[in-house]
Amino acid sequence: MEKIKKRNELSIFEDFRLKQKIKVISHKVPDEKELKKLNIFYKINNENGIVSYWKNFKGNLERVNKYGELITHGDEGYDIDLEEEPNKNSLKKYDGNIRVLTNKYNIPISYWEKSDDGKLTEVNNKINKDSLNVEYEIKAWLRNKAIDYVSLEIRNMKKKAYEYSHEELKNMIEAEENKLIKKGGWKAIRVAAMTALGISWVPFL
Repeated sequence: MEKIKKRNELSIFEDFRLKQKIKVISHKVPDEKELKKLNIFYKINNENGIVSYWKNFKGNLERVNKYGELITHGDEGYDIDLEEEPNKNSLKKYDGNIRVLTNKYNIPISYWEKSDDGKLTEVNNKINKDSLNVEYEIKAWLRNKAIDYVSLEIRNMKKKAYEYSHEELKNMIEAEENKLIKKGGWKAIRVAAMTALGISWVPFL
């Protein structure tokens, strides 16, 4: 069976992640009173430069981007060398100019940055076309979890992802998805995914 060409592991697994089409939407400038602060933390290096952002999801620290959005392997801004959860005491509270506007379900609609002269400018305005398709978000979360397990399993066997064919990796990922579903049922998967994604509770307050 033909093996995958020697490629970076992240780029190989990127082929298996679920993706939605992206489009850019510009929103009307909101009333500043409607905006909320980002409840996130950041880690700095010896030169006081920001190396990663973190958010407390019900007692567990998770990697996020500078907008407080959960990120995993393959996402922009994710560094595999920073996988280990940092000491909470080493993190700094974010107090920047970025604010978020949410809908009645507390799902982010748009992000805004306030300039020194008080002007609000929309940032990170690329949103998922079907961003409120919760079932899709849960399936994408499950796929990412399965990929993480397969990636770890391969590393534990002292092997590389490119040593497997596309079909072999696909079967391994789908097998892990089935294990996760059987372990607690689809209901447990939904709860875990929605908690991680900040859908089932107020993520910014």
